Amino acid sequence: MRVLFSSTRGAGHLQPLLPYAHALRARGHEVRVAAPMVLGASLNEAGLDHAPFDHPGEEGLGPIWARLHQLPQEEQSAFVVREIFAGLSAKVALPKLLETIRSWRPDLVVRDSAEFASLVGAEAAGVPHARVAVHMPSFEEAEFLPTSEPVDALRRHAELPPDGGAALRAEPVFTAFPSSLENPAVVLRGRAPTRLRMPGGEATAAGGPSRWAPKGETRPLVYITFGTIVGGQEKARAVYRAAMAAVATLPVRALLTLGPSMPTDALGVIPANVQVETWVPQREVLPHVSALLCHGGSGTLLGGLAAGVPVVVAPFGADQPYNAAQIARAGAGVAVLAPELESLRAALVRVLAEAELRSGARRIAEEMAHLPTLEAGLDVMVAR
Repeated sequence: MRVLFSSTRGAGHLQPLLPYAHALRARGHEVRVAAPMVLGASLNEAGLDHAPFDHPGEEGLGPIWARLHQLPQEEQSAFVVREIFAGLSAKVALPKLLETIRSWRPDLVVRDSAEFASLVGAEAAGVPHARVAVHMPSFEEAEFLPTSEPVDALRRHAELPPDGGAALRAEPVFTAFPSSLENPAVVLRGRAPTRLRMPGGEATAAGGPSRWAPKGETRPLVYITFGTIVGGQEKARAVYRAAMAAVATLPVRALLTLGPSMPTDALGVIPANVQVETWVPQREVLPHVSALLCHGGSGTLLGGLAAGVPVVVAPFGADQPYNAAQIARAGAGVAVLAPELESLRAALVRVLAEAELRSGARRIAEEMAHLPTLEAGLDVMVAR
């Protein structure tokens, strides 16, 4: 069968789709990935065919971002989903996605949960569709499912009648988030998600290069990462510097990864116990980590939890404050909503010292390890 994957332009949105795409291709299915042009190099590196679609770019999104910054933080996620993901970005992407679906004739469309144009394109062509949740499903329930108005506007562009979100609620959902992390106060009104073992999670426990556990080293390793995007923001750079200062006086080693938009010279003086890298494969370092300090992005968080590492979450925005709250509720880490030197240091001391937090992280790792495999999930995905 032919399977068309569709992703927004963020690396954190594309990456969760790739294991499914590779696994389906390994089974002999034809696979193509629809995505903005900016992801062309990443898809080429992954060895996957790219079907490009248009994106409004920073010039088009600029006025929306300006409006966003005037809103209270608790309203911002829903605004981004409504105005950008299901709004302008989807409207701009829809024409070429419709063209790809009509010309390539996929048997199944699998989308990143923030890419809404492919949902409408699949509906217009009568093609079954599913989504891979790039956020916690209970977060998406609260922020993504109330998007029927912009999705209905997209449907009209595709000459479909409005459906009030019916197709979105009926869509099969696949996620690597374990149920114990979900907010118990949120009732999932759509399809119950198929929860799968995190692709690559088995490798997390297998060990890594000896440089992360040098012979004779007894100090615990703290892994600090704030993703690949926020390093370009001056306000966020202060958090990087605070994180370094927080570990500088602790009896630990620290690895700080910057991502592509954070220049090393913006860090100032780097403490002697901190190693700075642009990027490292997480599965190589996480087996040796005693604590993870991060922004709470889905990929980083799931990688750390799969390795049983207690987490300090210092969120910047999007789903990160929600994730931070669920980590704290589950007893697997500490949320730091005002990330400054003293608050970060106190949180790191807690996760390094408190057995309850280490046990909470290991409990979630055990739950994740016993989820069904990706292969079992593929059987569900293609049985449409």
